[in-house]
Amino acid sequence: MEENVLNTENVLNTEIEELKKILNTAKGKLTTLEEKKNDLKKSTDDLIAKTIYQKKQDIERSYSEVLKEAEQRLKATEKEKEEEKKNNLKKEVEHNTRSAKENNVFLNNEIKRILKENKLPSFINSTFYMSLWSPSNALEVFIGIIAAILAMTIPTILTFGTYKDALLKTFPNNILRYIIIAMIYLFFIFIFGLIWLLIDKWTKKKPDILKEIKEFRRNITDNKHLIKKIENDTHKNIDDTKFDYTKLDRDIEAGKLEVENYRKKMKDALDNFVNVTEDEIAKNIEQESSKAISILDNDIETTKKEISELQTKYDELKLRIAES
Repeated sequence: MEENVLNTENVLNTEIEELKKILNTAKGKLTTLEEKKNDLKKSTDDLIAKTIYQKKQDIERSYSEVLKEAEQRLKATEKEKEEEKKNNLKKEVEHNTRSAKENNVFLNNEIKRILKENKLPSFINSTFYMSLWSPSNALEVFIGIIAAILAMTIPTILTFGTYKDALLKTFPNNILRYIIIAMIYLFFIFIFGLIWLLIDKWTKKKPDILKEIKEFRRNITDNKHLIKKIENDTHKNIDDTKFDYTKLDRDIEAGKLEVENYRKKMKDALDNFVNVTEDEIAKNIEQESSKAISILDNDIETTKKEISELQTKYDELKLRIAES
């Protein structure tokens, strides 16, 4: 009798162990199904977000490209008008200064004629010559002073820079060496002075001619000042109504309307996408995934029912073992 009880208890223990394994496997299956469901929901949300982002980027990119091209056309038209205005301004300046410029041409030609007839060099008609040999204004005096400083500097550099070491070797005696250096320096000064005197004598043999040329040069300078004043006044007071910009203005206005139109279309498209298309995208993707989720839900419910039945059977079997 006791042996039969032990055999029965062993059978029940074996059965409950097998039942425990089946129950644990069912629980593991339920956990796996629930994880799959959560992963599917997450991947659905990610797909919705990614699709919405890409579609919105496509809309923005397409409209931005078209808008950029329209803005470039508008800028090109505005630049064309600015170039036209610059050309008109240039023409206006040329027209207003033509008389003064022609007068300077006439005066320069007259100077050339006088120099040629009197067999004088053409460099007389230069600021450099006037500054060194016949200055008549502050600028020429300043240039003359600079030239005189350079004329003194060059001999100094040549004498004390080039010959000092050579003379030191040739003439060990300090006094003799300094005398030689001074003589070389005076020689250069003499050469420069002689050149200046020769040019002075050559170009001033007819003082009245030189005086006449200086008068012409003053007239040319006055005309240059006048030309500069006319240019400034023209830039300040130019009247755009004198020129016809009708076509360009129409093109600019059309370009502005085109740009504004594309901006409005872009805004409307994005608003429609946010208010309508985003929901449609989410709805379509959710409908596709809902089929798979529904299958998983059925499997989950079936597994839960199976676990419940196994748990009940397990509990009953455990009580039988305890009662035996």
